[in-house]
Amino acid sequence: MGIGGSGMASAAAIAKAYGYEISGCDLKTSGHDVKHLENIDILAVTPAVYYQPTHHPELTTAESLGIAMTWQEFMGNYLHKDKFVICIAGTHGKSTTTAMVGKLLEQAGLDPTVEFGANNGHRIGKSKYFVTEADEFYSNFLHYHPDIVILNNIELDHPEYFKTTENMLNIFQSFIDQTDLLIYNTDSLLIHKLVLPKNSIPYSVKEFPKDLILKIPGEHNKANATGVIKLAGLLKLLKKDYVKALENFTGIGRRLEELGTVNGVTVIDDYANHPTAFQANIKAVKEKYNKPIWAIIEPHTFSRLRAVLPDLASALKGADHVIISKIFASREADPGDFTGEDIAKVIPGSLYIPEFSSIIQYLISNIPARIPLKREAFAGRSSPAIILVMGSGNSDKLAREILHKL
Repeated sequence: MGIGGSGMASAAAIAKAYGYEISGCDLKTSGHDVKHLENIDILAVTPAVYYQPTHHPELTTAESLGIAMTWQEFMGNYLHKDKFVICIAGTHGKSTTTAMVGKLLEQAGLDPTVEFGANNGHRIGKSKYFVTEADEFYSNFLHYHPDIVILNNIELDHPEYFKTTENMLNIFQSFIDQTDLLIYNTDSLLIHKLVLPKNSIPYSVKEFPKDLILKIPGEHNKANATGVIKLAGLLKLLKKDYVKALENFTGIGRRLEELGTVNGVTVIDDYANHPTAFQANIKAVKEKYNKPIWAIIEPHTFSRLRAVLPDLASALKGADHVIISKIFASREADPGDFTGEDIAKVIPGSLYIPEFSSIIQYLISNIPARIPLKREAFAGRSSPAIILVMGSGNSDKLAREILHKL
């Protein structure tokens, strides 16, 4: 139920490969219906459905039958069974690091199964190794009992669920209490508030090998890779394997994904929805391209943006231009007293343009770097302007439409 979600779709694909008979529905396409429960044994549900104030009859009926569970609970109890489970947790970088670990184990000939929250975010393997992105929202990762955890970082996110930093830390503590081996980023201050397992291995981005060249930019990705290198050492894998895996890693969809260059403008799409991620992305793009950056932000959820409002100005100051769209509500209801305009007011020089169509028109009319040459003329040349679109709602569609209209 909610099979269109990236994590859910990956779990469904893995379950099918493991021999389960799978059917699915999604609100945006087929819709939900009690009839979907005929002849099924388990209803695996996206947590977003559970989080709604009113539950659909498909879910309530399944609950009365005792067959409903989140898809994470299904994966932890069924798909992880008898596997050597490696979980990647933290506020930022989970999907990228999970994919990196998958590439490492694949390169080392360990044939892992891999699951992470991105389009086509899975790999079906035949070995004992199962690499999983461990999401903290709705305490999803408490359904996992990993053999090894990589903990990238901790910051307060999902304030609508956790409410306070203390609550969030308590949930992370419960999660790491379920593993005996922890690899953790010692640069993340909140991690030090946890009671870590005896078998804990710290890492810092300062340890990133100077001779290792990543294809994906940014200090945050060097930090992600450093955790993967520590895992390689723990598993006694060869240096040549982690070097080859990391140097050939080209990233995953919607993580600083370069969509193309048209008329002198490069469009990049990213899933970022938190000030720390905004700042890291802007810094990475600036270092790689050294060109003017137009940051287009689709704010994701009212509660998150209220909570991080004081941090936005400093996070976005590295961009040359900032445009804020209307807020993507996701699972939340519009409170009626907070909009994208309130966000733009705290970011000096930014613009509030609520509709995507108006944003595209503004960009076309106002980017001075647009050069009326054919696409082919830019082959091999750097772009004089960057449009960096960030958000976790429909902003990927905006990014592609911008590219189409340039």
